[in-house]
Amino acid sequence: MKKVFLSFFILFSASCFACECGILSPLSKDACKDYDVIFYGKVDSIGTCNDKWSAIAYFTIVDLYKGKVKQQVDVNFDCNTECMMSLAPDDEWIIYAKYSKFDFLQISICEHSRKKFNDDAQDFYLIESKRTYSEELDFLKTNLGVQSFVEPIIVNNTVADTGRHNTQPSSWGKVTLLLVSLVVMAIVYFVTRKKK
Repeated sequence: MKKVFLSFFILFSASCFACECGILSPLSKDACKDYDVIFYGKVDSIGTCNDKWSAIAYFTIVDLYKGKVKQQVDVNFDCNTECMMSLAPDDEWIIYAKYSKFDFLQISICEHSRKKFNDDAQDFYLIESKRTYSEELDFLKTNLGVQSFVEPIIVNNTVADTGRHNTQPSSWGKVTLLLVSLVVMAIVYFVTRKKK
C-alpha cells in the first residue's frame, strides 16, 4: 500500500510542478516571423528575481539576425516558476525574443531560444530542433543574414539614453501640476456658472 501511495504521490506532484508547453513547431523561416528580435549572444550578468517572478539577463550580442537593437541588450525571463529558465553569466545563447508590454524583450522556455553546450550529447534542445547549435547558427545566417546594430547617440562625449521612458515629475512638479489643475478647474467652473 505504501508503494502505491508513494507512486501516486510522485506522479501527482510531478504533474503539478512540470512546465507545460504547447507543441513547438520546428524552426523555419516562417517560424522566425513570430519573433521581434533574434540574435546570438553572450550573457554578461543576471539581475535579481523580482516579485513578479521575472529577472533580466544582460546580453552582449555577437550576431544580430532580426530586429533593431543595440549591441548590449536586456531580456526578461521567468526565474521562479515551473517554467523558469536557467541563464548564467558567460553562457552563449541563440535568443528568440518577443516584445512584451512597451519596450521589454521577453523570452520563454517554451519557445526556440537555446543554450550552447560544450558537448552535443548534453544538448537537450537538439531533440526538438533537429539541428545542432552550429547548424542553427548557419541556418539563421543563411536565411536571415547578419544585421547591423542600432548605434548609440553620443552627446557631449557620453552615450545618450534614447530609449523610451515613462518618467514621473519630481514632488514639486507634482504639486505644481496639481495647483495648475485646480486653478483651471476653478476658472472653468466660474465661467460656466456665470453663463447659466
